[in-house]
This record gives sequence, structure tokens and C-alpha cells, in this order.
Amino acid sequence: MTRTIADALEERLRSLGVQRVYGQPLANLQQVPVSNPDLAVLLADADGRLGHHDGSGRLGAALLDGPILHLSSSPGGLAPLQRVSSAVELLDALVDPPGMLLPGTLALHLDLDLNELVPTDLAPTRQVERVPVLTLDPSLAALNMLILVGPGVIRANALDGVRDFARSAGCGIVTSWGAKGVERWDSPFHFGTFGLQQRDAECTGIDQAEILILSGIDPAETPPQLLDGFVTQEVPPGQLHALTTAWPPSRSLPQRPGAYELLRSVITPLYESEVVPLTPPRAALHMAGLLPEGGTVVADPGAAGFWLARSFPTSFPGNICIPASFTPGFAAAAALVCSLEARPYFAVSDQIGGIDGLDDVTAELLELAEELNQPVSLQLWGPEGTLSNSAAHIEVLQAQLAAEHVRIDEVPVNLDAIEDIERVAGELIAWPIESLS
Repeated sequence: MTRTIADALEERLRSLGVQRVYGQPLANLQQVPVSNPDLAVLLADADGRLGHHDGSGRLGAALLDGPILHLSSSPGGLAPLQRVSSAVELLDALVDPPGMLLPGTLALHLDLDLNELVPTDLAPTRQVERVPVLTLDPSLAALNMLILVGPGVIRANALDGVRDFARSAGCGIVTSWGAKGVERWDSPFHFGTFGLQQRDAECTGIDQAEILILSGIDPAETPPQLLDGFVTQEVPPGQLHALTTAWPPSRSLPQRPGAYELLRSVITPLYESEVVPLTPPRAALHMAGLLPEGGTVVADPGAAGFWLARSFPTSFPGNICIPASFTPGFAAAAALVCSLEARPYFAVSDQIGGIDGLDDVTAELLELAEELNQPVSLQLWGPEGTLSNSAAHIEVLQAQLAAEHVRIDEVPVNLDAIEDIERVAGELIAWPIESLS
């Protein structure tokens, strides 16, 4: 029995979560025709970074002239072009590609005939590298521990492992913004978000931890220098279940640091405020309340992205998606991906001035959405916009969820009121946001 290389490639891509291909057609994958290769790449990046509805990892795919196969989950991600000239080389390159757990990118030059026939049982020669299972000695149970997790734990479907470890160790769970939702915002084990501001270590209690467990960390979100001076142990997400198998069965609830409570005391009134322009936490609260099950909030890095990363009250993994690197057009690209797969969403970007307050890439993506007859909605946060009261924002959100065409709404949100949270958590470090400097 035989099949074509294209058939074998499609089968492998589907196993990596690829659901569609942007740009040129590839076997029987759903094609989204995109003539601009830069937009095709960005859409593939956004597709992979979004992951599945439950947040688990997948890759997005774009097929470009060359032919070049771009596989990614890292918006703006770059990779050296890897030439493959045989079916085995192609399958080997896809055994353990970057991007499934941590955001990453792979670019393959397909220097072969995709219509060539190959045996049905053709298999790669490479195997996934196995790593030893790590356990922690019960004598460590008396130490003050914390666990810091990144997007890899969500993309690996390792939430139970994180939660089981935290409860057996009696320790708090700190997340990067790419892992928000691992623990509910109101859980006693939720210790906040790390990597946004200079004093996040104090606000989350990391500075008091005798051992800091790391899992699923994306170095783009959590640069290694942020953890200099701390005693750390990195654990693959799939091994978290095994860490405390020999520990005593119960521990007391962890105690959050005073700086966490102080930061919460600053943000809570912003959730409750009904002033217009809206406070960013109030706008985030509206979105969290209206977001349907399985939905997500996507945002461009920037002022709005910072506020959502800081204050969005997540209840489920995958509720919010903000890339680590500034990539113009990400929010619109992610919104288009959500529209293609009928996933409910809210998309947010900053008002930047100019025509409709949009950057060029976002404007081109919205034109593409119209060509594809896909209803894409986008909120632009900033000084412009008219709301009669706070509740009017809810009406805007309801209209966006029901939109049948491309829709842009300018929402008046006071993005510059950061003095109080900077006083508690320090200056911003996540992105070079000029409007917040």
C-alpha cells in the first residue's frame, strides 16, 4: 500500500493539532487563502499560540512560496530555514517540533515532490528524548515552597499536576501572564502574576520562597534574569504529579504575602468603579462576566495588554492570550482565527491614532476578514469613544459577540492611571510601553 508524501505530511500535521493551512493549499487541510505571506505567517502564529479551546497546545501552519512550511505558536517567532529533501527527513523534522508546549517556530524548505508515493507504513527514524522522573524527598516538606508556572503547563494539559502539587506541598501557585487561569483568581492557592512589574517577586512571595519550582516557563515571558538569586528546580509539566508522591497527605493552606494583599487593595476599587472613561480592571471584569464557556480574550501587548495581564479575573485556562513579544496585528489575527473556528472571543488593542486608530497590519487583517466573510470584532481602548455609563460597555460587548460583520469599537478606558499599582508593584518590565513610562 502507498500514499503520497502530502498525505503523510497532513497526517502528521493533524497529530500536531494543525486544523487549517494559511496561504497555499496542502493536501486535505482546510485552506485559508492569504496572498500576503506576512499575514499568512502571522495567522499561523496566532493559531498556534491560541491552542485548542481548552488551552492545550497545537501548531499553526502556513504554506508559502518555495515551498516553505511555517509551523508556529510564537507570534513574531523566527527560525532558521531547514531543508528537507526526503519523506523520512520531513517526518524526522516533525517528531518533536518546537512550539507544542512552549511558544516556538519551525520553518521547513520542502525540497521534495509532495506527490511522490511512499509506503503507508513509512515512519520517522527519530524518537522523542526521554527524561528521568524527578521526585522530592519528604524532608523538604518543611521548607517554604512556591511553584511558578508558564504557558507550557496549560499547553501540556498538566493542570491537575500543578494543583495536586500545590495542595500536597501547601504552597501557592504563581503564574506568568501566559498561564493565567491555572488556578481560579479567588482560590487561596492563587498567588498572582509574575513578570509584569519590578516588585512582582515581593507581591507573589517568590522572594520568601526557600525553593521555587518552575514548570512550563516561557523564557520570553519570564526571562532567566528575573529569577537570579532564587533557589529553583525546573520540572517538566508532565512530571508534576510525581514530585510529592512520598510526602505526608495534608498541609495547611498557604499564606499570601502582605504585598499581595496590598496590591489587591489597590486594584479592587478599580474593579468596583463605574466612572467613564472606564478603569481597565472594570472593563476586564465586564469581559470576564460575559465571556461564554470556551471563549478567550486576545490582546496586543501594550497598555491594554498590560492591564489585562495584570487584572483580568481568569477562571479557566486559556481565558486570555497575550503574546510575549510585540507583534503588530496579533489581536486581529487571533480574532480572525477564533472566527474561523466559531470560538467566542473578545479582541483588544490600543488606540494609536491615525485612520480608525489602527496599525497597518491590523487594518489589512480586517480587510482580509471582510474578503473571507468572517465577522471579526475589535475593541480599541484609549481616550476616544463614547459611553453614557459603565453598563454601556456591556452592551458593546454583547453586540460584538453577536456581530455578523467586521466591527470596530473605540472604548474610553483610562490606561494611564498606573501610579498606585506602580507604588506597590514597581515599574513595568513586561513590554516597552511608551504610554505607561
